[in-house]
Amino acid sequence: MKTQAINGEFKIEDELGQAIADVIDQYISDLERQQDFARTLEHLSGWGSLPSAQAIRQKLEFKAVAGSDNTDDSAAKRLDQHISIARDQRDTFLAAIGKLQTVDQQNASGLGTNGEGI
Repeated sequence: MKTQAINGEFKIEDELGQAIADVIDQYISDLERQQDFARTLEHLSGWGSLPSAQAIRQKLEFKAVAGSDNTDDSAAKRLDQHISIARDQRDTFLAAIGKLQTVDQQNASGLGTNGEGI
């Protein structure tokens, strides 16, 4: 659908497309806050010294960030996947109203500023 929007095959009214993109931007912000919170759970404390308590603590830490045996199976990674999907959806609606190029330019300039060491 994004390709169709970029090619001009999928169009919607400007106000509707912008309203949807704005809602998706808020959703992305909410997901990013949740991702930040999940990352704070990487090092938990206060579980005591019982082996069972330590096992539970470690499992929760892994589920939050590391994903234990499967690095894709963590809350932070799942949230990252949702953020990526939401950005694609937002870009699709912006392309449908002809504003995707502006967003791409903003993203590129942000990379130049923030990602100089990449």
